[in-house]
Amino acid sequence: MARAKKQGMSWQLIGIAAVLAVLVIGGLIAMLGSPGGDQVVPPIVTTKDESVSECTDPDGRPCLGNDDAPVTLYEFADFQCPHCKDYSQIYSRSIKRDFIATGQAKLVWVNFAFQGDESKSAAAAAFCAHSQGGFWSYHDWLFENQAAIANTGGFSRPRLEMIASESGLNLDDFKACLADAAMIELVETDIAFARESGIESTPSFIIGESKIEGSGDQAIEAIRSAIEAASGG
Repeated sequence: MARAKKQGMSWQLIGIAAVLAVLVIGGLIAMLGSPGGDQVVPPIVTTKDESVSECTDPDGRPCLGNDDAPVTLYEFADFQCPHCKDYSQIYSRSIKRDFIATGQAKLVWVNFAFQGDESKSAAAAAFCAHSQGGFWSYHDWLFENQAAIANTGGFSRPRLEMIASESGLNLDDFKACLADAAMIELVETDIAFARESGIESTPSFIIGESKIEGSGDQAIEAIRSAIEAASGG
């Protein structure tokens, strides 16, 4: 009897410990998943040079630079990808300064939204921002509000709408756009284009016949060399 009682208490304690562990882990995920909780954080840096014009490529994708630039740089990225955030906030600036702003190349953004539903939702939201002429600003806000753990609410519909409002977009138009199934179709078209182009990871880049992967210094040097080679420089 005493042993049975002791054994029962043991399982009870184990059960309580398990529940507490779930609560603690859930709390940590919630804190990590949504930066700022119910708030959104403005971007620390704006990655678009004000002297560079925003544009739309013939397939409807957001782009930066002159339409008649001799070289096209395709950037394949996912808004939930931490390495894409690093590239955007740190490494891309010299490429935009030295090649996009000078008219040597045009940058075309392609959504390779492969990390789950929130990746696709964020990509669709970015297309909606593009319809208001605000893609690159919204792009910066998305990366700054990227969750530490993918698909944990960082890019839920309410947060995407909050980011739109805080970044200066017309919220009513944004909501109507985001409810349009055509936006997800555009995202799926981008994903298909990425796969057809042999893209397997993010960030990745295509310049002419060159495919480059990664976001660090080595990738940047490869991008620079590919642009210079494609432009005959």
